[in-house]
Amino acid sequence: MSGYLVARENFKEAEKHVSAEKDPIMFNLIYGLLSLTEQLASDFAALHGALAAQPPGPAGRAKKTAAGGGKRTAAKKKSAAKRPAAKKRR
Repeated sequence: MSGYLVARENFKEAEKHVSAEKDPIMFNLIYGLLSLTEQLASDFAALHGALAAQPPGPAGRAKKTAAGGGKRTAAKKKSAAKRPAAKKRR
């Protein structure tokens, strides 16, 4: 999250050294990037406020495994049973 703050400060410094008359494309690019980083800052602040106001979730909730492991459900057992057996090769 601090990366965009560093970028914003760099864009502010670059804006001081680029003039709209001499290099309008670079000036517009820097202005756009500066506006984007300011929008990111306000979005992160709003998100942080919304998450802080949200009540915490239930503590006893089980976490899902990354590989989708665990007990097989009836649906998984049925789909495995429908597959034909592999033929033996000679």
